[in-house]
Amino acid sequence: MQFMFHSCLISTCASIEDGRIIANARIFSPASDGSFDDDVHELCLDENFIDENEALSFARERAKGWVEEHCVNAI
Repeated sequence: MQFMFHSCLISTCASIEDGRIIANARIFSPASDGSFDDDVHELCLDENFIDENEALSFARERAKGWVEEHCVNAI
């Protein structure tokens, strides 16, 4: 799932590793030319999720928190 938060592009997904559900988020901060290719931050979240929906929701909220904390120019 991809969405915009402030001016950052966030992509979240869930997968199964070693029988556990893992959530991932990639945060793309915009460059001065508006592209999202250069500055990418990745979060890998292993929190004993119940299902994929819980993992994606958690990844979405953690990514938004990261943007608010680290991307002062993204707001």
